[in-house]
Amino acid sequence: MPWAVPPTVLYLWLFWRYLQGAGWPRSTAEARRANLRAHRLSDDVWVSALLADGLGIATLVVFLRVMNRLVRLPQTQHPDLSQVSFVTLLFILLMGSAVAGIVEEASFRGYMQRPIERRHGPVVAILVTGTLFGFAHFTHLEVTLSLMPYYLAVAAIYGTLAYLTNSILPGLVLHASGNFLGGVGLLAGRHDWWQASPKPDPLVWETGADASFWIS
Repeated sequence: MPWAVPPTVLYLWLFWRYLQGAGWPRSTAEARRANLRAHRLSDDVWVSALLADGLGIATLVVFLRVMNRLVRLPQTQHPDLSQVSFVTLLFILLMGSAVAGIVEEASFRGYMQRPIERRHGPVVAILVTGTLFGFAHFTHLEVTLSLMPYYLAVAAIYGTLAYLTNSILPGLVLHASGNFLGGVGLLAGRHDWWQASPKPDPLVWETGADASFWIS
């Protein structure tokens, strides 16, 4: 087991407790808890949220197939992980997915989106947080402006879920799960999941629009 896993789990637990209102200063406890909006949901709402997210992700996949034919999406330079053990890779994926799901949903769909929603409504809130969500991923060397529609679409799914359910929990679970599955696909297929295949697809501007493009 990688040594970083236990301290990361402890850090995430303390981080989550603080966002929920624990710790000092007590004067901000209620504001922290309210802006996080990690409200528990009924079973019916959970089922509806998961169904809605499934439809949203399915739409996103088709949207990406169209994008891959319209623009050249960036290719990731993958490191050689052949010498890394399976257990280490598994924990890297699990912890990385948990960190991204918890931190990004709490910060973007909780602390950032909720105050903007209250003042300007959900559409403006989702557009603003989605744009900043996209720019936050520019720390990855492969991310360029061509991926902004992808990040805006992802933010629209999770942001709408947070708004309609008044809770970040569905988006948090689905965000972490999606990152984990995307990481598994990256290791297995050697390409990012915004790419339809390991090799770039021919653009419609070069080959014309075929049946596959129109179906997508």
